[in-house]
Amino acid sequence: MSHRLGPLLWTITAVLLSAATAFFVARTSLPGHSHDHRTENTGGTFHDWLHSQLEITPEQEERLAPIETVYADQRKAILRRIQRAGENLAAALESEPAGGPVIDDALTAIHDAQGELQRVTIEHFLMMKDHLSPEQSQRLLQWTRESITHHDEH
Repeated sequence: MSHRLGPLLWTITAVLLSAATAFFVARTSLPGHSHDHRTENTGGTFHDWLHSQLEITPEQEERLAPIETVYADQRKAILRRIQRAGENLAAALESEPAGGPVIDDALTAIHDAQGELQRVTIEHFLMMKDHLSPEQSQRLLQWTRESITHHDEH
């Protein structure tokens, strides 16, 4: 009996790890980072947050706009990949045996896309830093660090 539980436990563990990774990605990829999404804390956009917290100048905004546009497009495409892979995983969990190749493929697709989103997000922050003052860069770095390490206590 315990031999049959092994694949089931592996699948449950993989799904839980995938969910935890998705949560981490969502926290670190700045929900509301594109101009049409809302942030959780202020109800405004990330663009609004930049202006209020970092005191972005009009010149900086002009230089950051193309970076924001590219990142928003990349993020949207990667989030679609994560969603499709999640849908594939959900379907596979209903129809495949525990630890089956379709489940493995869906988990790999989710993990690959989540890793890509993390990489793109960090690259985006680094590109932004190049156009900020040292004080602004420090505030952005601090906010990013807190976003990555913050745990909801609710």
